[in-house]
Amino acid sequence: MGHMDNWLLYLLIVAAIGIGWWLRGRERVAQPETVGPNYYNGLNYLLNEEPDRAVSAFIEELEVNQDTLETHLALGGLLRRRGEIEKAVIVHENILSHARLEKGAMLNVQLELARDYLLAGLLDRAEELSITLSREEGDTRQAARRVTLEVYEVEKEWEQAIEVAQLLAVGMDSEKYEKAISHYYCEIASDCLAQKDFECAREAIREAIGHNSHNARASLILGQLDLAEGYFEEAISALMRIKDQEPVYVPESLEALAEAFGKSDLPEQQYRDYLEACLELTPSISIVLSLATSMRDEIGDEAMSKYIANHLKHNPTIRGLTQLIDLHVDNTSGVAKQNLTILRSFAEALVADKPAYRCQGCGFEGKKLFWHCPSCRDWATIKPIFGLEGE
Repeated sequence: MGHMDNWLLYLLIVAAIGIGWWLRGRERVAQPETVGPNYYNGLNYLLNEEPDRAVSAFIEELEVNQDTLETHLALGGLLRRRGEIEKAVIVHENILSHARLEKGAMLNVQLELARDYLLAGLLDRAEELSITLSREEGDTRQAARRVTLEVYEVEKEWEQAIEVAQLLAVGMDSEKYEKAISHYYCEIASDCLAQKDFECAREAIREAIGHNSHNARASLILGQLDLAEGYFEEAISALMRIKDQEPVYVPESLEALAEAFGKSDLPEQQYRDYLEACLELTPSISIVLSLATSMRDEIGDEAMSKYIANHLKHNPTIRGLTQLIDLHVDNTSGVAKQNLTILRSFAEALVADKPAYRCQGCGFEGKKLFWHCPSCRDWATIKPIFGLEGE
């Protein structure tokens, strides 16, 4: 738990004490009453930096009513942000057990509880409660559907996710959920492709493109599907669309594209022209290496290493350096070869634990590409990292 959350928790509990004293003060006008022992216990726990026990004490002592509802909700929200999901569940269930609230407030607490269940991994409870709440009118309905959608995403129930997302894809949120639906169909297509059910994969990809024609992932899967079925020129056409959709994803398509060109009757120069055009948009070492590999038989190792070195002058990357060292290692011997091998080991060590991808939304980093960010749960926000340690 961070220092800021500690202080927030302390301030919240002190506020709870204050509210409790104030409410009891009002009650004493009509009826003398002593302060419950949990107030003193809670204060003692707080001063001794035992916030968990302090929380329990004040939940028990501070009555849940319309006046104290915001304090209980704030405490539950803070506990959830700290990752104390079980305690957040206790706070919200305590409100529902003991409070007599108007309907809007009660629905709000139930929504908070559904979110607790989701984060706690109690997916059946989260689904059941959120579906019940989605039958209500007003803002509650859409908020509950968002919780249900997250449950289906976690469970990878893509068909059900599509149904819920279509209900959410209205007004200002239309574009956001159309994008998500496109990725749900991509997930289905990927699963079908892995099982070699090409008809299912093709149908899903048609839907993915229909919901978001700019989805580079759909073009990537369509290219892989065409390649798997032996439609090499169609695969090339699909994969080349990525340059105009989201050129940062071109490196993800290079392996399939090289294979498709190798098996097609199209000229090698068309492949190189495309890569040159991509390079103007995205200075990626992956594209440079694909180009260099394509030209290696014609120009030889020396010219190939000069080509890579020229790119590295303007866009230095460690990955490019290791490739350059490999070319020179092949053409050297003795001490020089040993030194180059040591240099390569150092270069590889520098990037061994470095992330290759980063989410543009929340900053999540990883070694592999996730189309669905594990942190902020957004789609297609994770991109390759460019620079010395990346592309």
